[in-house]
Amino acid sequence: MQHLHIFADEFGNTSLNLEKTDTFSHFVLTAVLIEEAQIEKARKLRAAISRRYFQGHPIKSSRIANDENGFQKRLDILKELRQLDFLVLSLVINKSKIIGEGLDQNTIFYKYFNRIFLQQFPKNFTSFSIHADQLGWPEFRRSLQHYINTKVIQRDLFTPDRTYQLVEDRLEEPLVQLADFISGCLGKIYCTSHSHEKATFLFDLLHDRTFVDFFPFEKTDFSVFISEQDHEKNQLISRIAAESVQEALANRHKFSEEAQSVLQYLYLMFRTAPDRLVEKYEVIDKVKRMYPNFTEQQLRVCIQHLRDYGVLIASIQGKSGYKIPDRVEDIVGFYNRYLNSIVPMINRINICNRKLLVNSLQEVNILQANLNYSLLHELIKTIDKSKQPHPTLNLL
Repeated sequence: MQHLHIFADEFGNTSLNLEKTDTFSHFVLTAVLIEEAQIEKARKLRAAISRRYFQGHPIKSSRIANDENGFQKRLDILKELRQLDFLVLSLVINKSKIIGEGLDQNTIFYKYFNRIFLQQFPKNFTSFSIHADQLGWPEFRRSLQHYINTKVIQRDLFTPDRTYQLVEDRLEEPLVQLADFISGCLGKIYCTSHSHEKATFLFDLLHDRTFVDFFPFEKTDFSVFISEQDHEKNQLISRIAAESVQEALANRHKFSEEAQSVLQYLYLMFRTAPDRLVEKYEVIDKVKRMYPNFTEQQLRVCIQHLRDYGVLIASIQGKSGYKIPDRVEDIVGFYNRYLNSIVPMINRINICNRKLLVNSLQEVNILQANLNYSLLHELIKTIDKSKQPHPTLNLL
């Protein structure tokens, strides 16, 4: 394999005071991977983009206006960047989930999460150079560089061709500007406090080259046995679920704008991280950016309306959140959630009805007296029947 150049930058800030105005909900670390043979092409392309969109100045995500014209500029730049062969690795850190002594300190935060993010490179590549955007004051930069080199890079006699250095992205290593720009685009997708309502267009241009991890490292975990045969159904479930979303989005006039926003965000997460359960507060924070008075109750109503229309949205037993299902486990978890709610409810009705029947000597028999309750009566009967032990077979 050729020598690999890795250009790293970030989006957001390290502040854990999420109540503060304009504080970022997430911190995004991004690395752009370019092989040695592509470096000269990358430099020429960066220079051309700089001239065309930034009047020859450095490419900076923060310099792009946060309006319709600015968003179109992002899309145009991404389309031009696709001329280049590169990969993007990213770590999206949910700051509301950070628990740990000292992580509220800027220097510890940077060292901790850079170590987590960068340790994948020595594990997967033998020859690479990491060029990270320099930050902070000189003493901290020296400390961070020493920390990463000793704790992560660990160059030795067998792997001498590994380097990590903090660089100035204007003159020293301009290609770090690509990581700055792409990190800003990923922030528009994943940072709920600063995400863009049209983030899906950015995602469409990045998803085939981008691999995103989420911290805390999230994975839907089900204690359900799945047979080998079920694995063959996952692709079918994923396709049917995606089609149900696409149909709803094509008929968006049938839903409130809030419901559309909820569905678009769940679909975006489905496409980029399909095994991830999106927590309620995250969806609410996302929708609140457009509709500040959006509440958890309104979220429930939106989910109900979407499900009633036929959109497949799973909520999993024992977990808080939603996802577009892409596997058997999602459906099993969804069914279990309702099974464990519905059956106890029916049992409570049965207890109430039995109390009335017994204490009134059957004078109060509302379930059987009212045809509207015939379904309830049949459900109670079915559940009672399921509790009966099966008779022992007499084989003599």
